[in-house]
Amino acid sequence: MILLRKLKIAILLSLLIVSLGNVVLSNAIEFEGKIHKNIYVRDINLSNLTKKEAIEKINKTLDDNSSFLLLFNNEEYVFSKYDIGTSYNVEEVVEKAYSIGRDKDIVSNIKMKSSLSMGKKVILDYSITYDEKKLDRYLKELSKKIYIKPKNATIRIINGKIVITKDKNGYKLNKDELKNTIIIKIKDMDNKDEIIPTLSVKPIYSYDDLGKIDTVLGSFETYFNTNNYNRSNNIKLAANATSNILLNKGDIFSFNSYIQRSHINKYLKEAPVIINGKQEKGIGGGMCQVSSTIYNAALYSGLEIINVRNHSIPSPYIAMGRDATVSGGSIDLKFLNKFDTPVFIHNQIIGNKVVCTIYGSKKDKKNIEIITETTAILHNRIIRKNSEKYDLGVKTIEQEGRKGYKVQTYRVYKSTLGNKTEHISQSYYPPQDKIIMYGTRELRK
Repeated sequence: MILLRKLKIAILLSLLIVSLGNVVLSNAIEFEGKIHKNIYVRDINLSNLTKKEAIEKINKTLDDNSSFLLLFNNEEYVFSKYDIGTSYNVEEVVEKAYSIGRDKDIVSNIKMKSSLSMGKKVILDYSITYDEKKLDRYLKELSKKIYIKPKNATIRIINGKIVITKDKNGYKLNKDELKNTIIIKIKDMDNKDEIIPTLSVKPIYSYDDLGKIDTVLGSFETYFNTNNYNRSNNIKLAANATSNILLNKGDIFSFNSYIQRSHINKYLKEAPVIINGKQEKGIGGGMCQVSSTIYNAALYSGLEIINVRNHSIPSPYIAMGRDATVSGGSIDLKFLNKFDTPVFIHNQIIGNKVVCTIYGSKKDKKNIEIITETTAILHNRIIRKNSEKYDLGVKTIEQEGRKGYKVQTYRVYKSTLGNKTEHISQSYYPPQDKIIMYGTRELRK
């Protein structure tokens, strides 16, 4: 009885194996050279396709999803995945799909094919590569196209009144966010339109910031001779080049920098300048009067003086210890805005006057007095020389001498609680020798 039962089981197993073998054999014949049923690459069905057909089907899907639109302010920018060297290992993944049910031992292959025939799915994925440098270049170029420059609030002085215009934010590309988005869309085969992510760019000067400029911190004026055309021309050019300047907290005013930025050098004319204690003709004479005027306005405004240097001889348009000479890039007037709010430098030429007015916040306005003290008077030498250039007995002054001075400059902050004195600078005006020539040339008979 037991033997009969074992025989029946053996016969059933044999019939099952034969039946299964027939199915597998039938399928093998049917799918010879083709990918087996229910094998996918992502959502692309490769069932019953040859390798060539599978490659073509995947490539078509990739091509159909190879680009998408980037949108910003009613503008459209086409992004093509192939522009950044995007590639997919299509042939490799198709080869892997084809090998399923073929790459193991007979029994394992039979089981896999049977499972596929009975509805089991195998989903494969392809790998994606792209050129990151090309993507970065693309983003750099796109950034230039969509950049909208912020608009600063502006300040002007009209008929002595402060007039301020509104500011406006700008925009720039959010490169990091868009880069991540593009990479995800490439990997997900997403060809839907995408809004370009941006970042707001604030202006340097906002309406609220400039609105804090509501008073005159300090002002100063000097006079010049309008009949001296060349010198007057230089004064006007320098005054315009260093006017209407905003300084934020921590910003430094450099007279030479603003002159160089203005490109007025080609319009400057020859006029008297002081070189090594002597008046000579030189290009740009008169500019030091503008720098000295601005310097004194800065002193009265309470700004921090960083660099100032006096002339080698006293100037006729300003008191000793109050002048600020400038020269190319070597000698410069510099001061710093130490306040929390901006200041505005405004120059005017009114008739024969150079006027510099510095505006700022009422809370920064101080009662300031500028004091100079002559600490030393240096007497000049008298030099006597003989010269055969002149006849015997002739006496002539070859160089008029002058005294020298040492002057201390102070800024005094006055208040009901007491005065505070700040030392600003020491000015040194060297003496100049007086030279007297005595003739030694024999008189002709």
